[in-house]
Amino acid sequence: MRRKITAPQSSLAAAIALVAATAGAPQLAQAESFGLEEVIVTAQKRAENAQDIPVALTAVQAETLENMGVQNFKDLTKVSSSLTISEGSQKNNSPISLRGIGTFAYSMGVESSVAVIIDDVPVARAGQAFSNLVDIERVEVLRGPQSTLFGKSASAGVISITTKAPSDVTEGTLALVADEGETRASGSVSGMLTDTLGARVSGYYSDTEGHIKNLADGSMLNGGINRGGRAKLVWDAASNLTVSFIGDYNESDEVCCAGPFSYVDEDAALAGFLPQSEWLTGITPSKDNTEVSYGRTPRSKSRDWSATLKLEYDLGDFSLTSITGYRDWSYYFEQDADQTDAFDLYQLSNNVSEALTQELRLTSPDGENLEYILGLYYSKVENSRDFTRLPFFAATWEGNADTESYAVFGQGKYSFSDDWQLIGGLRYNAEEISARFEKSFPEQVSLEGSDMDEVVTGKLALQCFASENVMLFGGYSRGYKGQGYDLSSSFSQDGADNPVAPENSDAFELGIKSNLFDNRLQLNAVLFTTEYEDFQAQSTVQDEVTQTFDFKLNNVGNLKTSGLELDVIALPTENFKVNLGLAYIDAVIEEFKGADCYALQTEALGCIDGKQDLSGKDLSNAPDLKVTLAGEYTLPLQSMPFDGFFNFSYQWQDDVSLNLMGNPDLMQEAYGIVNISMGVDSKEGGYRATLFVNNLLDESYISAASSYEAIFGGKDVRSHTTPRNAERYAGVRLKMNF
Repeated sequence: MRRKITAPQSSLAAAIALVAATAGAPQLAQAESFGLEEVIVTAQKRAENAQDIPVALTAVQAETLENMGVQNFKDLTKVSSSLTISEGSQKNNSPISLRGIGTFAYSMGVESSVAVIIDDVPVARAGQAFSNLVDIERVEVLRGPQSTLFGKSASAGVISITTKAPSDVTEGTLALVADEGETRASGSVSGMLTDTLGARVSGYYSDTEGHIKNLADGSMLNGGINRGGRAKLVWDAASNLTVSFIGDYNESDEVCCAGPFSYVDEDAALAGFLPQSEWLTGITPSKDNTEVSYGRTPRSKSRDWSATLKLEYDLGDFSLTSITGYRDWSYYFEQDADQTDAFDLYQLSNNVSEALTQELRLTSPDGENLEYILGLYYSKVENSRDFTRLPFFAATWEGNADTESYAVFGQGKYSFSDDWQLIGGLRYNAEEISARFEKSFPEQVSLEGSDMDEVVTGKLALQCFASENVMLFGGYSRGYKGQGYDLSSSFSQDGADNPVAPENSDAFELGIKSNLFDNRLQLNAVLFTTEYEDFQAQSTVQDEVTQTFDFKLNNVGNLKTSGLELDVIALPTENFKVNLGLAYIDAVIEEFKGADCYALQTEALGCIDGKQDLSGKDLSNAPDLKVTLAGEYTLPLQSMPFDGFFNFSYQWQDDVSLNLMGNPDLMQEAYGIVNISMGVDSKEGGYRATLFVNNLLDESYISAASSYEAIFGGKDVRSHTTPRNAERYAGVRLKMNF
């Protein structure tokens, strides 16, 4: 029998710089006995070594998350070179992308291309994922279509988050973080309540000042208060039955989000007549601008709670698992629509999503020639939203978008020998969608629609253990994202009769996973190509009644993304680990004739009768090259009760378009971010003190951009979203264990 291949303690963003790769490799071969630890993942819905499965993934454990300063969902881009998160003006328009593929859409009736799973239960809306990562055991980023095991809305990949389970002994942690603009506290307590019942309770609180200055009243925007908690109970109800319950609650109250002006045409006038002296005084538009002058403070509030019941029943060598999940999310936002203090043009919206899911799966025993999983899945999602824009360009409407889905799935692995395995799976999914839309102003509109869809997705992969340390694999998978109603201010009878078509993807991969130098160097690489049919993407269109620009979801004809992903983790010495992740991705729109023109696009620039041909153009929000590099170094201090440590991380990405329709003015140039931290760690594990500096080189960048010529007399006016990490700040982290 082959020896089990071990995996790293963390999984992405790993390796060595070129010098270490050439000069340091011989030292690795002669080093003392130590190595990278094995990582167990559930990427195929059973516990397996990450290095033994033919899946392109990143598995990041708690220790690495802490060392790299990952505190919220947006920070995960530090550890995955294939992951991009574009922070928009609100949670509903902050797309999550893998390999350049994500869904940017305001509409509540449209799913994400990247599924986010928290403790085996998916979130209904991508915005629900943007919370603090507290008391996390592991994060798995699965790249490429994962629809066979994870269902619709996983056409580009999956981000799976596993929280920590109750411990066998009583323990607790308290962590405090303070920097120039934020104070954060978190903690957990865990242990056994009885011989058979374990519990874990955790919570967090953060208060962020904000980094955008409002000149109108001197306040700071894009900050706020976030708080939440989680309770996890695990009960060994019988010798063959384990019952787990998780209750989770998160809420936020933020003054968010403001978008500073990046460019204002010298002839631009608010509403076509009000001069810039009335609304732009004191502001210098640029991509580095972090000042606004808002007459109305932007606000957003969210509340998210969930309950999960998991039953695990042993049937001899087989196991039966039932997972019931319920999630309830409400989100309110209010925005200054003209982005000045001259008019009180504003818009506000309430969003509510309720999701009930049920999964039942049968898992065969490990170690047999044939291993398999069979499952049933059901979900019901109800979304509602009301929207108001006043007093100019007025619009008032309410909408509902519901989805009910049924699925049966299975995946098996057959071992021809100790070295060759064939993996195959199928999933049948049927769903019914419906929508109701009531507009009361500027005209009375009442619309309803419903539709059904059925689809079969699948996966086929072959893996070969070329040696006890090297595994080769190749495979095909088909992804699917369901159809949806584009509920926005421009929703019409045509939209009710013709929902946005489903998104389908066909992916091919060739990869290698290896552990070298006595498990002190891990090298993983994947070549991939994926074609998307009817890719769902959002653009802006001008409303014929209000003359404002609303949002429209499009089915892009054909899209292709292909490239190379390289993940390396090295342990040159027992106290020094280096992680490197590299993703070279070519995401191209193969066919999109009849696309809407971008703002102020002329006939000379390709706009003919309000339409353009985007065939052959690069996809937006998809950098060609992204690199993540991180290092963790521990300095043993023999005469001290603590050891020292130093950590660094570096993220670099190529320039990227921030507009699907190809507006050349809405771009972000290439940039790199350096983060460092250092401190002391108790030898007994009782405390850890860290001094950190984020964005050490003070590199400014933007994550989203928009144009607003409609309300500025048809002149070129642009704004942008600047993340907090786009400026340098320093702070301290203190953690105490007991």
